[in-house]
Amino acid sequence: MINNNDSDGFTIVELLITLIIIGTAFGAFMVSFTTIQNIHKKAIDIAEANSIAFAKVESYENTNYSSLPSTTPSGTLQEVEDFSSSLPTSFEAPRVGKVYINTVSDTLKHIVVTVEFGSGDSKRTVQYANFIQRNGIGR
Repeated sequence: MINNNDSDGFTIVELLITLIIIGTAFGAFMVSFTTIQNIHKKAIDIAEANSIAFAKVESYENTNYSSLPSTTPSGTLQEVEDFSSSLPTSFEAPRVGKVYINTVSDTLKHIVVTVEFGSGDSKRTVQYANFIQRNGIGR
């Protein structure tokens, strides 16, 4: 006698459950992938901002001391350069790059380079500072 109740295939319910599980796993993967991409972009932007700020500090360190702008009054940082327009457009707006100098004494200047981009919770700031002496760099 042949038993017609035995089936060799999947039922519709089994297929639906399988599709739901696969869809949920795919959705979780896509969310994770998107999050990883965002973190990667932020890391690249921060690394590039670090590179730009460090290069700017080095350019001031390699400038003759007498060519560096003097600022008054002593003890206050004053903006001497705005290089915001040269920041990459890949940085989230608003993008701000500035150099500040404080003439501490006749033989010592304090330089601060700031690169900022983004706003709100995604705002990032990279800042480098150094002292430049008349006869060389002081760290």
